[in-house]
Amino acid sequence: MYKSHRMTFLFLLPAIIIFLLFTVYPLLYALFTSFFDLNYLKGDRFFLGLENYKNVLSDQVFWVAVRNTVLFVLIAVTLEVIVGVIVALLFNVQFKGISIIRSIVLLPMLLPPITVALTWKMMYEYDYGVINYILTSLGLPAIEWLSSPSWAMISIIITDVWQWTPFVFLIILASLQGIPKELYESAQVNGANAWQCTRFVTLPLIKPAIFLVLLLRTIETFQVFEKMYVLTGGGPGNATETITFYIYRYGFKYFETGYATAATIIMVGIIVILSLGYIYRVMQSVQFSK
Repeated sequence: MYKSHRMTFLFLLPAIIIFLLFTVYPLLYALFTSFFDLNYLKGDRFFLGLENYKNVLSDQVFWVAVRNTVLFVLIAVTLEVIVGVIVALLFNVQFKGISIIRSIVLLPMLLPPITVALTWKMMYEYDYGVINYILTSLGLPAIEWLSSPSWAMISIIITDVWQWTPFVFLIILASLQGIPKELYESAQVNGANAWQCTRFVTLPLIKPAIFLVLLLRTIETFQVFEKMYVLTGGGPGNATETITFYIYRYGFKYFETGYATAATIIMVGIIVILSLGYIYRVMQSVQFSK
């Protein structure tokens, strides 16, 4: 028995070392750094205690960044899940060429975020972008997609939804294909139509998968940076300033490392709280489905 546990520990040891080295240590070091006024260029380090956290939480721009981030996460993730579930339901069929169509649908998520952002930036261009060209061809006014405070965040949301809806589609489709066909046959025997089968059979059974993609996309979307950096640079004004962009600005432009790290710790805390809530709901849904 002892040897068995020892062998198990030895097999797990490399993964444990990697986890401690690349996850636990950086997190603890970041927490340590957040208590200092630290500037690597000058080589200065002064202990401030909780002063960095007080300054971050009293900064109005930080709360604007929090508001923008929450707004972006709520709208983008909601649209991605809704559209991804609908597309998965539509493509959960078998006919000649369906595998090719599914592969094409998955292409956007395989592209690097920087490439996606640069491509959409050209498409959003006011004078020569293809989107405004289509709008003006239809007799509609051109839109200042990236320079208008009203449209800048919408533009980034559209870009994110286009890239990451296929991820939701992939997870939901895998869940759909794991549902036994006998359940649908039994429902149809009892007089259920297609909508009733979807509502009372399909949706309850894929609920854990929906909560899973909600969790994964929320965590990922909270950390979005590339699209803001390439498309708008956080502007116009602070219209698309997010927490990650706020951290980048103080950490890599102003070199206030301790301050930026404190903001990072706050962001991690928000993500952990949301993740725990999602995990609790997933566990509840799994128990309910059993």
